[in-house]
Amino acid sequence: MKIKKLTASFGALDNAVLEPGPGLTVITAPNEGGKSTWAGFWKAMLYGVDTRERDRAGFLADKTRYLPWSGTPMSGEAQVEWQGQDITLRRSPTKTNPFGSFQAVYTASGDPAPGLTAANAGEQLTGVGREVYLRSAFVGRGDAFIGESRELEARVAALATSGEEDVAYSTVERTLKDWRNRRRLNRANGLIPQMEEERSRLDASLREMAEARRRKLEAEQELERLEAKREELQADLEIWTRIEKHELNRRYGEAYLDWERAKEAVPKEAPHPVFGTMTGEEAWDFAQEKQKEREKALEENRRRDSLREAVQKKYDDGRKMMLLSGMMAVWLLLMLVGYRLGILRDNWVCALIACAGVAGFLFFFLKGRKAMRRAQEKRAGCQPVPVPETGDLLAQAAAYRETLAKAAQAKAAEAAARRRVDDLAAQGGQLFDTLEMLYPPVQSKSATAAQLAAVERELGWVRGELARQSGALAQMGDPEGAEDRKSELDRQLERRLEEYDALSTALEALGAANDQLRQRFSPALNRKAGELLSALTGGRWDRLTLARDFSAQAGAAGDPLPRPALALSTGTAQQLYLAVRLAVCGLTVPEAPILLDDALTAFDDRRMALALELLRQLGEERQILLFSCHGREGEWARAHGVPVIEL
Repeated sequence: MKIKKLTASFGALDNAVLEPGPGLTVITAPNEGGKSTWAGFWKAMLYGVDTRERDRAGFLADKTRYLPWSGTPMSGEAQVEWQGQDITLRRSPTKTNPFGSFQAVYTASGDPAPGLTAANAGEQLTGVGREVYLRSAFVGRGDAFIGESRELEARVAALATSGEEDVAYSTVERTLKDWRNRRRLNRANGLIPQMEEERSRLDASLREMAEARRRKLEAEQELERLEAKREELQADLEIWTRIEKHELNRRYGEAYLDWERAKEAVPKEAPHPVFGTMTGEEAWDFAQEKQKEREKALEENRRRDSLREAVQKKYDDGRKMMLLSGMMAVWLLLMLVGYRLGILRDNWVCALIACAGVAGFLFFFLKGRKAMRRAQEKRAGCQPVPVPETGDLLAQAAAYRETLAKAAQAKAAEAAARRRVDDLAAQGGQLFDTLEMLYPPVQSKSATAAQLAAVERELGWVRGELARQSGALAQMGDPEGAEDRKSELDRQLERRLEEYDALSTALEALGAANDQLRQRFSPALNRKAGELLSALTGGRWDRLTLARDFSAQAGAAGDPLPRPALALSTGTAQQLYLAVRLAVCGLTVPEAPILLDDALTAFDDRRMALALELLRQLGEERQILLFSCHGREGEWARAHGVPVIEL
């Protein structure tokens, strides 16, 4: 396969075009000129962009790194020559993948190229998968180190030996070890330990089943004994209950008779002729009030008697004054008669005496009439008030109160008797009873009840134990099934042990076969890589030893022992692994283009010229694209007729 033309909108490339030659083509550009981007674009055109990669510290996933700087969608086209036909590959974005849309057509007709898809295009065109291609024919950013790769190892081993591409020692060894580990590795992964553990669990389970059955039988026997004991105690309690019932009925009958007598002792209620329906205290208060009214009336009459005597005295004084005024009137009349008869001759004296007599008459008459009138007025308020006749009212009240107290006592006694009857009735007492003869059990009722409670507790525990053992047996399953499973495990375990021994034997045989295999393909690969290393170093290093993980050691002429890559200079180590790459590439991908991104940066000028000469010779058989940021590769290429492209 050869690249004829690349057109990319990819990272810093905006519709950029690259047309390499058929052999070696040197492509030069300064830093940030797009060399690594073209390399990444070619890798993405073959195998697509892995959308599972995620950005992390110090690393950008390809889907982020190569987003076009112009803002246009990621897209590209590659025109290649494959199997004598010109094929055009196109990739563009989808909704979920920035480079997921794929199309492969014949360049001349535009018809779809059969068998090429987005998933298999790289493997179909190069003949190898992504990992093998990137570890052989694709050297990115000057890193020629290959590293351990099971897929690449399988490819190299298969092509160097049987030609079957799906077999490698490490793969077969890993498979056999996995199979053997599945049989005996640890309790989590080994089938044999798992079976042994399961058999141990079955043995323990069978022992637990036997123990559970024994405990269940003991619990059933104890349950039967306790239930019989409980029935016996319950029968004794029933006798005690019936005895207590007889006693209750007896006490109820006595209480009922007491109640009847108490009801008869309660007096009939009738209003008192004096106190009516008053209470004892009200009757006593009423009698005392009547007594106070009598005393008050007597006191009032005594007061009125005293007042009447005073009023009578004033009345008598008024009469005396009226009598005196009458005597003075008689005296005046006698004076008038004397004056008329001429007995009295002194007129002035008579006049004065007459005036004095008239004045005295008027004074005593008016004062006496006033006193008599006032006395008569007050005499009406001096009449005696009626005095209530109480007689023995207090004695009657005392007797009435005592009668009421006795009645209350009788009623209280009747109520107490009624309550006792009600209480006994609430307890189940009745007037009628059976005539059966009952004999108390040996134990008292309290002792029987305590023993019954203890039996009930034991029954609860035994029932719980029986339930636990029954549940345990139910969870353990059928013992016959466990025995059958144990027998089956014994057979399987015997078979697995045989398989384990067989796999161990197979691994030993595989190790021996691998040693023979390495003797077959390692020398050829080492020899080819050594020839390439000698050409790259001008014969300074002419031997190369390659391990299964593709780590290498170099040997120099005259040196007894090879040196590991870490003991070499950076440039020599890069030349060592470039030789390995080219040797592996010749075995695994003989027709795919080789892409080298700044692979000669660490080479000095002499070894750079040797490497370019070697690449020019290899370019006669296959296409090689060498990207470089230095001008010396371009100068050498122009001087030797190798195509040069400046980006």
